[in-house]
Amino acid sequence: MSLPKARTGPAAGLGWLLWPRWRGMVNLPRSRDRQGRLRYVVLAVFGLGFMVGGFAGARWMFTQFLQLEVLAELLIGRVLEIVLLFFIGLLVFSNTIAAFTTLYLADDLPLLVSSPVGPARLYLARLVDTWTQASWMMLVFALPILAGCGSVLGASLGWYLVLPLLLLPLTVLCAAVGSIVTMALARWLPAQRTHDVLLVLAMVGFLVVYIAFRLAEPERFLEPGGFADLAALIGSLQADAGLSTPADWVVSSLFSLLRGEAGVALLPAATLYLSAATACALGAWLARAVYLRSFTRAQEGRVEGQGLLLRLLGPLMRRRRPPKVPRSVTAAFVSRSNRMFVRTTGQWTQLLLVAALVVVYLFNFKYFRTLQATGIIGDRGLFFVNLVLGGLVVTTVAVRFLYPAVSLEGRAYWAVQVAPITAAQLLRAHVRWGLWPLMALAVGLTVASDLIVGLPTWMIPASAVIAALMTWALCGMGVGLGATAPRFHEANPARIASGMGGVLFMLGGLFYMVLTLILVGWPIAALGYWLETGYVPRTARLLQFAAMLLGAVLLSVAAHVVPMRMGARALERREG
Repeated sequence: MSLPKARTGPAAGLGWLLWPRWRGMVNLPRSRDRQGRLRYVVLAVFGLGFMVGGFAGARWMFTQFLQLEVLAELLIGRVLEIVLLFFIGLLVFSNTIAAFTTLYLADDLPLLVSSPVGPARLYLARLVDTWTQASWMMLVFALPILAGCGSVLGASLGWYLVLPLLLLPLTVLCAAVGSIVTMALARWLPAQRTHDVLLVLAMVGFLVVYIAFRLAEPERFLEPGGFADLAALIGSLQADAGLSTPADWVVSSLFSLLRGEAGVALLPAATLYLSAATACALGAWLARAVYLRSFTRAQEGRVEGQGLLLRLLGPLMRRRRPPKVPRSVTAAFVSRSNRMFVRTTGQWTQLLLVAALVVVYLFNFKYFRTLQATGIIGDRGLFFVNLVLGGLVVTTVAVRFLYPAVSLEGRAYWAVQVAPITAAQLLRAHVRWGLWPLMALAVGLTVASDLIVGLPTWMIPASAVIAALMTWALCGMGVGLGATAPRFHEANPARIASGMGGVLFMLGGLFYMVLTLILVGWPIAALGYWLETGYVPRTARLLQFAAMLLGAVLLSVAAHVVPMRMGARALERREG
């Protein structure tokens, strides 16, 4: 009896490589990780809300285009093509970055590469992982905009059912192109270093694009006199004889279906599917040719304990004098945290994200002048709005850097336990490491925002003092709560910060800020009234104001001290 012939080809046995990921998704609802499930529910609610908001905004904009009658369809089509081209570029870049992890840097790859799995088959399995990680943004961001177009133009139910079927091959095409670029880069460059460089370029590119976008002032097109300029701008973008792109294929199919021309819509849709299949086949062919060599180079380029920043500044750092011996145990741990931060590329590159967040904050805060000019909100209202928004920025940075600080000790925490340092000293060292940079960020943001909106001079030092006090409290709260339930087995700080503990820290920080501003609100208002009119309240009222200010200080002390003690006791119980 002859044995059955083994299936051959890149797709043979592909299901077995995808089976672990599929079983993990199926078993997630039945797992005991309640925090993980709750996190997914919260993210799903936020994503759904964003999709509804995007649909409403797109529907409103396309409704305005209908006022132009003859040019309406042309303008809507050009806007959709521009949106899709933007997302195509974004998807290709994000898939390129994600493919470095799935194809070269994942922990299970040494086992898979050494197993009897062909490079083409492994590539196709990892292409599915890459597509899953990087293509969700097309669903959340682009799908509502396209659906808003259909709502305005009176699309049928079948049109909405076809819409995701056209976006699916587009996302697969972007994933295949991104993975091909990744393999081409990894063939000659170490994967880890290229991945780090691309992350830096992504953050810098976002910052540059956002600044250019804000300097263009797109909101002026929404004014009655600027809408005609917008129509002329989009109309001038009509391509006369340009090369056809995947975005053109999607828009052409959608508008053909809107006009009831199913046969005409079939050609660009088929072209899109064939292009996606061809890109996948080309990627599998390239994987057969270069993947094993590039994987070997990726392993050779993975140097532990040496980050990109340290490599760039290495010659400069070697020229300086040797570091001084720390004066205390706390100072020694702060020095160690500084070195670990510099050596870990995934940590210090987040500073570029913080810089982008600061730029976005300052560029948008100037638009509060409109509310101030119309009388909707006064100087005192802007004073408190500035403190709340600045506090949210500080909380966001603290949950990323300070909350995971104890967890990132990892296996080294067991060495810390035998060192001459208590749990409380360890927590104070982490607070000291992040306090002054965060305080500089908070005070700088607050003062800059006050100057941008032109608040009275006396409000600037008052806001700086309150911002510094809240930052001190938030630092202690972040480090302390992070120590109550440390996750030493987790090496990714982003996952630690996105857990239920990080969410509770952000909610607790927001609650603390609101209570603090309520306590200082009345005294600040009385101080402003005294500076404007010279009126001095009676003694009983002054004592009441002093009690409220003292309550704000005591609340900040409690917000700092209580979580720190809770975290120290939790770590001491682990030692016992």
